[in-house]
Amino acid sequence: MKKMKIALSLMLVLCLTFCVAGCSSNHDKGSLKDNLVDGWNSWMESFSKHALTKEKDLQGEKEKGDDAYTGTYTATYDGFNGKEFIFGGTALERENGNQLKVTYTLTIEEGTAELYWIAGNDEYTIANNSTEDTKEYTISSGDNYIVLKGDDFSGSLKLTVEDAEK
Repeated sequence: MKKMKIALSLMLVLCLTFCVAGCSSNHDKGSLKDNLVDGWNSWMESFSKHALTKEKDLQGEKEKGDDAYTGTYTATYDGFNGKEFIFGGTALERENGNQLKVTYTLTIEEGTAELYWIAGNDEYTIANNSTEDTKEYTISSGDNYIVLKGDDFSGSLKLTVEDAEK
C-alpha cells in the first residue's frame, strides 16, 4: 500500500511538471528548463488575484501596446464609482524588460479619483489630484497593475505606458 502511494505521488508530480511545461519540450525553442519557466510564467498569469478590466467595461478607449503592460488609454468620467484595472498583469519575467515609463494627465472636476500602481501586495499612489507627470516604475514578478479608482468621479484621464528603454 505504501509503495502504491509513493508511485501515485510520483505520477502526480510528473503530470503536473508536464502540464506546466506545456506537455512537451520543443528543442528548437529552448531547453526544458526554459519551457518549464515559460509554463510556470503562463500559469502565474492565469491565476492573478486581479484581472484587467475588459475593454467593453472600460469607461474610455484603450489602445494596446506590445503587451498587456503597455499602451494608451483616454477616458472621460461622469459620476464614476469603482475601479478600472487598465494595464498590467502577473508574470515572473516580462519579455520587454521590467522598466516602464508612465505618462498621465488626471483631471478631477468632481468627486475623488486615485491613479495607483499595484506591485505584489503593495499599492503606490501615482496621482490623487488634478495633475500631469511622467514617472518610471520597475515591475517585479507577481501582480503589477495600473488602476484608476473613482468615488463619484467626474473628470478625465489620459494615460500612456511604454517601455522605458525605448
